[in-house]
Amino acid sequence: MATEEHDNERPRLTASPAGAGSGGGSTSDERAVQPTSGGGIRRLPGFFRASWAELQRVRWPDRTQVAQGTGVVIVFVLLAGAFLGGVDAVASQLVELVI
Repeated sequence: MATEEHDNERPRLTASPAGAGSGGGSTSDERAVQPTSGGGIRRLPGFFRASWAELQRVRWPDRTQVAQGTGVVIVFVLLAGAFLGGVDAVASQLVELVI
């Protein structure tokens, strides 16, 4: 299986397209994809900083959106439960007829 032997040799794809305006050289996107040397505990503060920055970019739902989402989930669960209960009742009656 030649493809499995060469999977580790493939270059990483970067997010910078060819005409992005960078005049060549290494961009910050390219540096971000390359693994850094060093152990796990030294990379932990950077992980927490990146996680906090990502959490600040999240668009959190307001109270009405949460209530609407919760209502949709509850209605779906009730409908699915009723459907599965009906299928179970019919299946158990069929099993009783066969036995």
